[in-house]
Amino acid sequence: MIDAVTRPLVLLDVDGVINDLGHLDGHPRPWETRIISADGFRIHTPDFMPLLIQSLAEVCEIHWCTTWRERANGALAQALGVGPFPVVDDGTDDRYPDWKPRAAYDLVAEAVGGGREVYWIEDFYGEYPVDVMPPAIVYVDTAVVPGGAVLTPELLPPELEGRIR
Repeated sequence: MIDAVTRPLVLLDVDGVINDLGHLDGHPRPWETRIISADGFRIHTPDFMPLLIQSLAEVCEIHWCTTWRERANGALAQALGVGPFPVVDDGTDDRYPDWKPRAAYDLVAEAVGGGREVYWIEDFYGEYPVDVMPPAIVYVDTAVVPGGAVLTPELLPPELEGRIR
């Protein structure tokens, strides 16, 4: 197992990463979808998602960075077979993701300053917060695939994908 000090840090979103938003616009999916009931919502996840997130958790330090905040550690984490994970939170109930870079900055700066790899997995739609975050973050944009907005193993950078089972 990788030492906690050298494990990559992963900031992990829910909607558009674990929750497959492509089903909303009727795009066909090349995978089976599981529906998870979590906090009064129906989460559509590809059937491979639990194993993918479990595999990441084995080699990375994962922090939820989502508008779900601590609620991600409830039924969703249980259905994925992971967690609980620490939560990036700004202390508000803001539903817009603009708060995420400010709330994650110190965590990311400490990790980068310690020589750790940092990956932020989010549906960025090509708009990365590079101007407000420390350099050296690898942004994994789940919205780069047409009709996408879900994490697939193919979207992981090779250096991270090579570490998971």
